[in-house]
Amino acid sequence: MSVLKANRKESKFEALTFSIELHNMLIEFMQRDFGIRDMNDYVVARFACRKNDREAFAKYRFLMGEFKQRIDSHASSLTGNVRAANSIFPTTMAEYEQRRYYQNSALVDCERIVKELQRLVEVFKVDINAYRRYIEAIDREIGLIKKWRQKDNKIKAYL
Repeated sequence: MSVLKANRKESKFEALTFSIELHNMLIEFMQRDFGIRDMNDYVVARFACRKNDREAFAKYRFLMGEFKQRIDSHASSLTGNVRAANSIFPTTMAEYEQRRYYQNSALVDCERIVKELQRLVEVFKVDINAYRRYIEAIDREIGLIKKWRQKDNKIKAYL
């Protein structure tokens, strides 16, 4: 007997699969330079009155690389923490606490990604609506991890 798609529950590994999907989404977004179409045009438009556009271009190209590196690092750490937490099935209180630590670290990584995206919007003055999709995806991942932690409270009561 099959279950209608609308009536299906999320799998237990939804937090893990979605963290991988989120990382792939962020990689694709970084490859498109976070929605900035042309860095040269951006620098010229922003600093049209300056004499030394090369210096401004180098500065913003460096900042773009730094943002990409930090966001990729946080997304990798997020996926790693979710995988690590998923690999532990707590049978003792110490294992439960270790699993909770990884889950909390994954939540911190989500918040760091959001902070980096907010900073990117401030620095490059881009349209914030282009970031809505990614912020909603991060919020979904946070919700999945929090649901997972609530389910783990039943295990804690058992231990």
